Amino acid sequence: MTLRRTALSMALPVFCLGAMSLWTRPAAHWLAQGPLQQGHEEVSCAGCHTPSPGSTRQQVQAKLAYSLGWRAADVDFGNGPVTSDHCLDCHERANERHPIYRFREPRFEPALQQVRADSCLGCHSEHLGERVSAEPTFCRACHADLALTRDPVNIPHVTLIAAGKWSTCLGCHDFHGNHSYDPPTHVQQMIPGAAILGYFHQGAPPYGPFKLFEAVAR
Repeated sequence: MTLRRTALSMALPVFCLGAMSLWTRPAAHWLAQGPLQQGHEEVSCAGCHTPSPGSTRQQVQAKLAYSLGWRAADVDFGNGPVTSDHCLDCHERANERHPIYRFREPRFEPALQQVRADSCLGCHSEHLGERVSAEPTFCRACHADLALTRDPVNIPHVTLIAAGKWSTCLGCHDFHGNHSYDPPTHVQQMIPGAAILGYFHQGAPPYGPFKLFEAVAR
């Protein structure tokens, strides 16, 4: 009984702080796990985290039961985890070059061992202070055998691939294809790797400021 009371006294403050995030915007941002991506500053927690099933009282009871070993499965308190569907509510567009649904085809299973391209969260993680969490060499997961009949680049893609120059891919190609940008035909004109990494970590878009599609808040 003493152990249970101790666990209860330790758990209640956590539950109370969590409940604050449901009712006050300042508290929600104070309790956030880290900084938001650029452009998400005005998005509320509920804009990405949908409410979990049950009332607050039921969620607290279930959490306490789980912490005390009376319940086998844990529950989400307040809001559930973000999924790709939440991202696509604002970011879905017709001009997407690498839509995540394509990577759910069985033929891409080997590639998914290297990069989880079948989910928005495979490359993008909120609260980490960065725009892209994947390594900039992820193109090799699908394009290791790429060969073009009429290669438009002065140094052919097969040559770059043979040399393992995977870090150069994003210097010419905008992965999602959402910027008004024409890839260069000379490797010497590609975007420097430092600019790509800077973009990954919240820097300015190296493909230019003009987008073909702006995110739509719903």
